[in-house]
Amino acid sequence: MSEARPCKIAMLVREKHIYTGICKIVSPIAASNPAAFVLMKEKKDFKFETNVQPLRLSKWIDEKDIISFSLRGRKYTYHEFEDLADKAFFSRFHSSGGLPSSYAEKEFWHEMGSGERETVEYGVNVEGSAFSCDPNDRLGTSKWNLKNFSRLPQSLLRLVDREIPGITDPMLYIGMLFSMFAWHVEDHYLYSINYHHSGANKTWYGVPGYAASQFEKTVLQHVYSNKILTKHGDDGAFKFLAQKTTMFPPNVMLQHDVAVYKAVQKPGEFIITFPRAYHAGFSHGFNCGEAVNFANGDWFQLGAAASRRYAHLRMMPLIPYEELLYKEAMLVYKSSRVRSYKKKPEDTASYQAIMLPFLHLMQS
Repeated sequence: MSEARPCKIAMLVREKHIYTGICKIVSPIAASNPAAFVLMKEKKDFKFETNVQPLRLSKWIDEKDIISFSLRGRKYTYHEFEDLADKAFFSRFHSSGGLPSSYAEKEFWHEMGSGERETVEYGVNVEGSAFSCDPNDRLGTSKWNLKNFSRLPQSLLRLVDREIPGITDPMLYIGMLFSMFAWHVEDHYLYSINYHHSGANKTWYGVPGYAASQFEKTVLQHVYSNKILTKHGDDGAFKFLAQKTTMFPPNVMLQHDVAVYKAVQKPGEFIITFPRAYHAGFSHGFNCGEAVNFANGDWFQLGAAASRRYAHLRMMPLIPYEELLYKEAMLVYKSSRVRSYKKKPEDTASYQAIMLPFLHLMQS
């Protein structure tokens, strides 16, 4: 696997795996400095807050049964949270070793379905990065460093002229046993890439982008009650899912013929989620991950759909879609005038992927 062109690698796996919603890539480069060293030595005074997550399934019948995640109200150092997570793991399994993935999955859904009022904590959306600044760290100095990923020449987000945590700049996700990321789709239907720095495995579930509407319909009909929705139809489900607190087992989708795929992410592995692919998952124990968004020209049509939906639901956009489209269209146009193509520029896939949405925008 190439060390030099991660965005190109992402596009190559897209051609093969877009129908699974998610894809795992084993990092071609190993980090010299582990996340614990980076966050405790290179980033002095690093502390983070956690969300408290109820470890149960909701019936989503009325407002009293709505799941919400609340702030714990204290800040942890990396070591303090690791100690907390290790104690929680030992108290449950009387062991400090890792769990077989199938057993961890069975225990997670058993615990979620038991109805007990236990909670876990999750350091979610923590601003910062665990990629090392050491010039001798091969992963930290490579293009696979997520601090630089969204700004690579092939990523459209390089054109965003401000920092947006989690979108243009990565965020950390520091978990413990059964910490979960609930079902959601990325902001503006963007791609995302998640790197597993260290610790226990994570189980991921992914629904292909082509099945997103079917996913929302199934959630609307078989998960949510109309009493809790502020909008009717699929938009109501989308807006509630955007709160990122809805968790249910994948068999809810499978029972209604919605495709769901699973991946187990280990340290040193990336997970890519494709545009408009719903995904969810949980941790098998203490771990540290990092994620950021990116996009290329094939995203523009979905980006347009996301912008229309945001406007319809009066949701605040996080990125300037029209501005990105204009900037990239001008760059592609100028490039097509300079280069000598064997084919006409309008015959190239990249030209069409960008210019067709641009022309549609100009005509609307």
